[in-house]
Amino acid sequence: MNADASKSGGTSSAREVVQDETRLDALRRTGLLDTPPEEVFDRLTRLVRRLLGAPVVLVSLVDADRQFFKSALGLPEPWATRRETPLSHSFCQHVVATGAPLTVEDARQHPLVRDNLAVAELGVAAYLGMPLATVDGHVLGSLCAIDTAPRAWTAEDVETLRDVASLAISEISLRHFAVELETRLREEAAARAAAQARLAQTNRLETLGQLAGGVAHDFANVLQAVQGGVSLAAKRLDHDPAGARHLLELVGDTATRGVSVTRRLLAFARRGVVGAELVDTAALLESLEEVLAHTIGRPGLKLRIETESGLPPVVADRGELETVMVNLATNARDAMPQGGILTLAVAADMVTEHAAPHPAGLRPGRYVRLSAADTGIGMDAATLARAAEPFFTTKPEGEGTGLGLAMAREFAQQAGGGFAITSEPGRGTMVILWLPVERGGGASRRSSPSVARRPA
Repeated sequence: MNADASKSGGTSSAREVVQDETRLDALRRTGLLDTPPEEVFDRLTRLVRRLLGAPVVLVSLVDADRQFFKSALGLPEPWATRRETPLSHSFCQHVVATGAPLTVEDARQHPLVRDNLAVAELGVAAYLGMPLATVDGHVLGSLCAIDTAPRAWTAEDVETLRDVASLAISEISLRHFAVELETRLREEAAARAAAQARLAQTNRLETLGQLAGGVAHDFANVLQAVQGGVSLAAKRLDHDPAGARHLLELVGDTATRGVSVTRRLLAFARRGVVGAELVDTAALLESLEEVLAHTIGRPGLKLRIETESGLPPVVADRGELETVMVNLATNARDAMPQGGILTLAVAADMVTEHAAPHPAGLRPGRYVRLSAADTGIGMDAATLARAAEPFFTTKPEGEGTGLGLAMAREFAQQAGGGFAITSEPGRGTMVILWLPVERGGGASRRSSPSVARRPA
């Protein structure tokens, strides 16, 4: 735009354009305001001086109330050090206001700028300014050539400055893109972090709910056994005091296992080490038989206890092992809604150094193998693959949350043993625990041959 065309915009409208918030936001998003000089922009001002022979060349970014010089070649002090002037000293604001080139041959005679303080204080006589605009049309400032004497700028001068200005615009666009990309990455990272925090909070709440359901389920099993034992003891109290006393002792043992449920859940949560002692697994299964008979009792359901003679003791937490076996028995009962056979068995096992890799990843050594096998509905491959995941369950809501198998696996692994499940649809399920034998331990006090206990 020539000088006459630039007069068409009034001072008031020019100020509105310069102070437009959208334009100012685009300027600030370049990340160039108040930054140190950079060679890439200084090279452009040196090129303009060489091509046009202008003593002063500026890359000027016009802010709301000042112009900041990203590059300033030939500017007198103190402005060269300050690298900015107020808009009272700016010709570039008019380039921004019109969005077009501004040509001034003699500033002292030009109606748009003759009163500008740059004329008196900076010695500006001739001015040629080219707009620096973003791709979306926001004019951020100008690349300008200044002479301290009046000068008639040629069409070649204008085209030369336009070409160099396009290089400056490309560099500014790259900076703008880089800042935008960094901002987006930062916002997306913050959004992901917030989403992850929300998801973690949701998962924590869901896990707490599942854990509460699992605790309730396990305690329901304990309380069912307690209630059944107390009911039977009450019926026998008058005619069979000894039997009633025996049942109450069993109830006391069951209540003790209720305490171990809480302890086990805490150990499961923190992967901690639980208490350990020498446990006679055959005797443990025998002690559970009567309790289980009443806990899982159902028409058509039979319970078998099978043991082996001469079993050595294992090192484990007795209460936890009892809880695990009760949970496995309860799961087996639920898998046989039409009835069937539940077999709890214990036997010796040996893993040798030259044997094939063990399915439970056991190291060579002596173990006791405990198993719970049912003749129920079984599991398909997909269900079997997830069966021991914490909180995975196929039971209806409120009837269990899948902690039983996860706790059994954790218990066996913490004891130094292993865990495995085998199952086929329609052919039942077997859960196996391997517990390491106490080194140097003798035979179990139980010495009877392998037996099949009476059905419940």
